[in-house]
Amino acid sequence: MAKRKLPQKVFYETENSDEEFYFDLLNTDSDRESDNICSDSGSDIVPVKRRVMQLTISSDSEAEESDENENSNINEFTTWRDVTHTDQPQSKINFSTGSKTVGPNVPINCTEPIDFFRLFFTDILLEKIVLETNKYARNKIEQQSLSDRSTWNNWIDVTKEELTAFLGVILNMGTIPIPNMKYYWTKDHIGNIPFFRNIFRKKRFFQIFWMLHLNENVSTNTNVTTRIQNVSSFMDYIDGKFQEYFTPDREISIDESVVKFKGKISFITYNPKKPTKWGIRIYVLSDARTGYIYAMLPYYGSVSTDTLIRPDLPVSSRIVLQLYHRLLIANPEAKGHHIFTDRYFTGIPLAQELLKLSCYLTGTISTNRKYVPAVIKKPAVTKNNTVAAYRSGDILLLAWKDKRIVTILSSYDTSGTTTIERRMKQGGTVNITKPNVIINYNMNMGGVDKADQLASSYCFMRKSCKWWRKLFFWGLEVCVINSYILYKMSARRENRTPMTHFMFVRKLVAQLVCDFRDGAESKPGRPSTSDKEERLNGKLHILRHCENVKSKDCCVCSNRKIKGGRHQTNYFCDTCTRKPGLHVGECFAKYHTMENYKT
Repeated sequence: MAKRKLPQKVFYETENSDEEFYFDLLNTDSDRESDNICSDSGSDIVPVKRRVMQLTISSDSEAEESDENENSNINEFTTWRDVTHTDQPQSKINFSTGSKTVGPNVPINCTEPIDFFRLFFTDILLEKIVLETNKYARNKIEQQSLSDRSTWNNWIDVTKEELTAFLGVILNMGTIPIPNMKYYWTKDHIGNIPFFRNIFRKKRFFQIFWMLHLNENVSTNTNVTTRIQNVSSFMDYIDGKFQEYFTPDREISIDESVVKFKGKISFITYNPKKPTKWGIRIYVLSDARTGYIYAMLPYYGSVSTDTLIRPDLPVSSRIVLQLYHRLLIANPEAKGHHIFTDRYFTGIPLAQELLKLSCYLTGTISTNRKYVPAVIKKPAVTKNNTVAAYRSGDILLLAWKDKRIVTILSSYDTSGTTTIERRMKQGGTVNITKPNVIINYNMNMGGVDKADQLASSYCFMRKSCKWWRKLFFWGLEVCVINSYILYKMSARRENRTPMTHFMFVRKLVAQLVCDFRDGAESKPGRPSTSDKEERLNGKLHILRHCENVKSKDCCVCSNRKIKGGRHQTNYFCDTCTRKPGLHVGECFAKYHTMENYKT
């Protein structure tokens, strides 16, 4: 793809891209990441000659820890005893959340979708975004020489109500996926969706979309510490709100979530074994049963790793300890939690450190981790459904051969097994012997996956060369997901049947948009019942003479379904959004005073 030339000095309204708003000198802007234009799919262009942090260590890859990163004082675990057939249960730590109740901790007046959403997207956050967006827009426009036809000549500051409606439109776009954003405003009969035109004019929507900003550009310095300020304050704010309104149950899971991005940024990660190979990695702690995202840790490279606790431990262990530390800060009385991780995080040092914090660990583990004994690296499991287990103190290492050998570590479970039924591809079932630790792991590890599944259902993710936009829209989606989980659990507590995820999002969109209308004038016709509040608001309504058209059907007395029932007028109400045609006098009065005004 040839390099795209940026326009110089004169700027016009763009029509052919989701994000093609450029100013000259844009390469010096602190939040400009690349001159490369990303493709629609976001997956078929790999930038050339770029420095990439390739992390092939992940939940589905082999992991090997360096000796320098290990704690030199850790117990060497030289005595492992075979407990395959005779493993005794260890004394358990009683689970407790202190004075807090497991589940939602929301005000009693939270009943509607918007009530739960506003727990995270508060007025303070909305006002902050409005302030920074308007400041950024004014500064950018003042620095340019605009043509007479430029769309930025009529820029006006965004209001909080307008931004709220903008978020509603963004969420609705997630429920109606279309390849290019401009086609939401098409009038073609194949893809005509009046909602978007009625709420926003296309020009105004893209003005807000292009100028959206979360934090002040404090410096033109392009180092990572400065650049992450564009979104880090937003991510930290909603992260604190997530912990304020929910208390996780005993079982919690820690995993990674990847926000797809292929632009030029120093902390981008690449894993060829993942479906989303390029992206920004976010480490997430979630409730295993509900999928509620309780805490998150975006990965910004060394800026993130340098701030983690316990620098004497491997980075993978420090991430888990950092996330659990946030849980303990929010609830210092918590104890007895059980964390489930994949083999990127799981290690013997991590299990020991969590036990010191009265917390258990269960997770798959790579056999080339340090301190893993040789007996478990090549276990005596030659037949399917056979087990080999070894214990050292509170730490259990178990190998189970199914289709392949699976090795798992646990500081909670024993080596006991259960006979279960497995369905076969050819039909029918077969009984297999499965370790209890594997059963518990499969049952509780999917907390983050549940959240990812909800996020992918109605997710707004558009191509962008600005990485922080991706994180903002991801954070917005997580707020909606957590809102739905809180709503669903609250409804069931009150013995009410909760609405589906789709209906929750649709109702949230309607409540965010509410009565806001910035769209183009609608076609003449009978108004829908949704304009009742506007008609009967008791305020002054202005009657004007038709200029663009000769006449309109009167909304009150005209009826084309009967012969001779068509009555036209040269006047319309200019105050009402739909500009209904009305006769002067009785028809005008009926329309603005009666619920059932139709004659």
